[in-house]
Amino acid sequence: MAASEVRTGMKGVGRTVWQGGKIDSFQFEVIGVMRNSAPGRTRILVKASGGPLAESGIIQGMSGSPCYIDGKLVGALSFGFGSQKQPIGGITPILEMLDQLKDLPEVSAQRTPLILPKLEPPKVLKSALSGQMLPLSTFGDFDPQALPLVLGGSAIGETAQVFWKDSGVRFVTTGTSGSASGGEASPLEPGGMVAVNLVQGDLDMSASGTITYVDKKRVLCFGHPMFNLGGVDLPLWSATVATVMPSYAMSFKLSTPVAPVGALRLDRSSGIVGVLGAEARMVPLRLGLNLGGKRNLNFKFEIMDHPVITPVLSATVLAQTLDTHGRGMGFQSLSLQGNIKVAGHPPILIENMVADLNPGRLSQYLGAMLQGLTFNPFERPVIEGISLTVKAEERLDLTGVAGVRILKARAKRGEVLPVLVTLQNIQGVRETATFNVQVPMSAERGKATLMVGDGLSLMAADPDERSVEVTSLGDVVRLLNGAMRNNHVYALLVQSHAGVGLRGARIEGVPPAVATLAGLEGPSTAPRLQRRIIGRAYLPLEREVKGLSQLEVEIE
Repeated sequence: MAASEVRTGMKGVGRTVWQGGKIDSFQFEVIGVMRNSAPGRTRILVKASGGPLAESGIIQGMSGSPCYIDGKLVGALSFGFGSQKQPIGGITPILEMLDQLKDLPEVSAQRTPLILPKLEPPKVLKSALSGQMLPLSTFGDFDPQALPLVLGGSAIGETAQVFWKDSGVRFVTTGTSGSASGGEASPLEPGGMVAVNLVQGDLDMSASGTITYVDKKRVLCFGHPMFNLGGVDLPLWSATVATVMPSYAMSFKLSTPVAPVGALRLDRSSGIVGVLGAEARMVPLRLGLNLGGKRNLNFKFEIMDHPVITPVLSATVLAQTLDTHGRGMGFQSLSLQGNIKVAGHPPILIENMVADLNPGRLSQYLGAMLQGLTFNPFERPVIEGISLTVKAEERLDLTGVAGVRILKARAKRGEVLPVLVTLQNIQGVRETATFNVQVPMSAERGKATLMVGDGLSLMAADPDERSVEVTSLGDVVRLLNGAMRNNHVYALLVQSHAGVGLRGARIEGVPPAVATLAGLEGPSTAPRLQRRIIGRAYLPLEREVKGLSQLEVEIE
């Protein structure tokens, strides 16, 4: 039935699951039709009744419940109103949902061209090299219509929830999965429950909802987007419902996956589409956790493969694992090592250390490195796997840069500049290290800056503005592999050169008059000075380093 045929006062019947796998019915009455609620979109307002609705209001997990008037399919119940116990909700018209079947890709999303939000590579890569993830809100306005992501097993920690800030995603705690508890799977027909797995293995994260329409092997569900990502490739499972949890904020079904039935291939504004019998490709993540040299724990996960979501899910999995098995009080240092395997390229090495009880910084670092990889503007990387090892020590391995001095304030081109660095640990014990920084023959006469500190602080200070000039995915991989670490002390010799920027590329040595005529990027009207690293040395340490010092050096 077309939405144009629907009138206020019409009554109908919907199908959904309240408990287990049995499909039950509910009743509804049309109370209004919202035409052009969005450009070219209509929503049908209804008041529902039956089952637990009088106590719970519209329930999360009912999304996709097929609604019929006079035996004709009108659409899918797709949203409710938070903080209201009245069972009033909205229906997405079925013709809008069917129209999206035309966009169903013939191949899985992994083989489709790279489509990313418009981002400047320098912004993404500088953030990655500084160990800071860009928030999800940077990449678009996600509208999951209050759809809960169901985390099986235990409540998600505050550390991991930070990564989903402003995304609209809710996390709901459930018990063990249906496959483990012997729960009854609902049938794969309109009104049945399905789950879309974002993470599976030693941690389950899934979005559950209701089937609206089945056309041979194609299954149309939800009536609203999951993330509105377009082409995706995710495991589609049958699901079971443990119970309905009434809430004044928003009631929800405690539902869990039971068994794989296909793959989700399309995520659009009016619903999601799965293909029965298809298989989805996930990114394997292996994590080994060493607890003070006394216990070794090994975990295996499979994570959604998508440029925007994979980094956030990987950071979430790492943070949740460390929150679950790490300490909550006292001193602890965490060291992270591993690699990201990318087809056709050398593995991207992962190395980071934090000397506190906050696993969020380690997780941020992993997510940031993945963002640097997946948000490249050249081609979609094929991530073959992520392997990580985290070692937790019952001590505070932290060193600060307490002072820097040089034996002479002038250095000639071609000679070695000795640099003395004083390091101080958390107990106040000091030690001195010596760097020998080579001054290249290509250095210009005049002033230079000696910057000494940990890798992440130096990257935040942007010592080399040309460091993000990349022209291919191979360049991105090399850049990430050359990232400075926060368990090293670096001594960098930096000089500034007049130059101009053009479409993100750095052009150095441009005469001031020409630079003025060409126009500079940024608000300045004076010729811009581009900083460049001309000499470096580093000292690897087995502890986190913090601090940054700068001195001026005259190059003769």
